[in-house]
Amino acid sequence: MLQESFGVKQAGTYYKDRIGIYGIGFNQDLEIPIIKTPTGYFLLGGGLEQQESHGQCIQRECLEEAGLSVAVGDFICKGDKYHWSDTLEYSMHAIGYFYFIHSIYKVSAPTELDHELLWLSYSECIDKLFLDHQAWAVKIAYQKAVRNIK
Repeated sequence: MLQESFGVKQAGTYYKDRIGIYGIGFNQDLEIPIIKTPTGYFLLGGGLEQQESHGQCIQRECLEEAGLSVAVGDFICKGDKYHWSDTLEYSMHAIGYFYFIHSIYKVSAPTELDHELLWLSYSECIDKLFLDHQAWAVKIAYQKAVRNIK
């Protein structure tokens, strides 16, 4: 399994684990769907709920955040980041599992009204993503996608 860790785990600091499942997809121009929130730019996806599979989590989050229906494809990688979350107000160990998504269709309005769906180029995406481990996962996914096109 391809895995990478980001941030510095400070001795004596308690970090709350938060497992997130994220989808990385591409349109015909190799643009990537990203969610813009008041906090920053993030991949589609989010926290895994009890009794939920990784695929179910991505599908639920895509619908809530952007009103999108998606098919979940292959696993890409796992990344994590140690950091302080201003939004949640605690030290977090964000653990992300990243999957390809495809068959991306708008089916409804998002239920999370402060989320805006954007399609960004690879370079814009890498530049804007708030979390290092998400940007790293996009790099891995993009390399695999470009290899498959050739």
